[in-house]
Amino acid sequence: MGQQQVAKQLGDGELLVTVFEAKNLGEKKKGTCNPFCTLQLKEFNGQTFKTKIIKGSTSPQWTGAEFKFFIAQPKGELQIKIASKSGLNQKKIGVCNVSLKGLENGNPKEDWFKIITKKNENAQIRIKLHFPVEKTADEKTEKKTGDDKRKCPEVYDFGEELGRGGFSVVRKAVHKQSKGVFAVKIIEKNPESAEELQLLQREIDIMRKLRHKNIIQLEEVYDDETHIYLVLELVTGGELFDQIVSRGTYSEADTVGVVAQILEAIEYMHQNGIAHRDLKPENLLCSGSNNEVIKVTDFGLSKDFSGADKLKTSCGTPDYVAPEVLRGLPYDHSVDIWSIGVITYILLCGFPPFYGNNDQQIFEKILKAEYDFPSPDWETISAEAKEFIKAILVLDASKRPTATECLQSPWFQSHPPAQSLLRLESFRSGLKEHTEKRRKAMQ
Repeated sequence: MGQQQVAKQLGDGELLVTVFEAKNLGEKKKGTCNPFCTLQLKEFNGQTFKTKIIKGSTSPQWTGAEFKFFIAQPKGELQIKIASKSGLNQKKIGVCNVSLKGLENGNPKEDWFKIITKKNENAQIRIKLHFPVEKTADEKTEKKTGDDKRKCPEVYDFGEELGRGGFSVVRKAVHKQSKGVFAVKIIEKNPESAEELQLLQREIDIMRKLRHKNIIQLEEVYDDETHIYLVLELVTGGELFDQIVSRGTYSEADTVGVVAQILEAIEYMHQNGIAHRDLKPENLLCSGSNNEVIKVTDFGLSKDFSGADKLKTSCGTPDYVAPEVLRGLPYDHSVDIWSIGVITYILLCGFPPFYGNNDQQIFEKILKAEYDFPSPDWETISAEAKEFIKAILVLDASKRPTATECLQSPWFQSHPPAQSLLRLESFRSGLKEHTEKRRKAMQ
């Protein structure tokens, strides 16, 4: 893989695709289905998105789900594959190919398009495509074209160091023209490891797909002879657990708000065919004026999946890894839901559900899903919160709720009282101890 492939920048523009609705998707004799769409630009670098699954409908409505494809110019076709999902299985319904011709002048294209199926000749889908040709001065400054050959230090002034890894450093950076402030991850190239470059390319491709308020944003990518530069949204609130420990008060209602944001980010990722595979507190950052916005970050272990395809690579962090991963079995994106269950448990009491003096003891408990809600720490926690956790931390992955189903849990509708958790000092000390233990294990 060449260096230019690794450091390919975002395109000149953004193709905006909005999916509204479809009709006549079901077979006439079999009634309803659970449809969703996969969108992909043909003859592009595999950028793919997925809509939500709409249960029990032959005329689904996606209420204007919008997706962004980064391309230099609109050409070729957009392919939309429509399928029905049942459990881990899916059944193809049909395909719709829409030409991008005519979008160059900036005029949007919105219409009903025919879906080619074997069962129903009247199947259609309504979408809108738009490739804006005009950009504001700020947009032109902050998103360079793929033809921009300048080096990152020529575009940004680097400032203080924000973090450091084995082969990378993160620095605060200011765009010289717009004065926008960002974080730049500077990665030293290892010419002897093509595999590392491939993994970095995968991470970049995944981050380019993700545009969500609760996901850290990749703005630009630069490349030179010795380094790769990832220009990222600057998040200054620090890690979630550190931010909570520093608060004066913390309540179950606060936890509901935090977990809802994490689930919304993961729901979006799963709908777009991406499993995070390493959800943990270190990868949850705080942003906003009051550090109230949660940002999911670090997509180095994330992976594209499609349909019923299983993932196989053993990865994750001991306290948060799902049992099927420990067993070396094929798994799916429900491993992210398990991790969210563990994080939620810790956010409510300050210590993890699966505890041990070493990884082996922790793994033994995870493999049995052996945990409880000990007193007095859990006496003030609502029954809805406990039921939410119990629905997630189950050994049978097929019985875990999806991110969308999690968000429909009674816990998010019950509005627990916005008061400080009793035993707040115990909660804070437990959370601090767990965080310090995790960091020592990572050293």
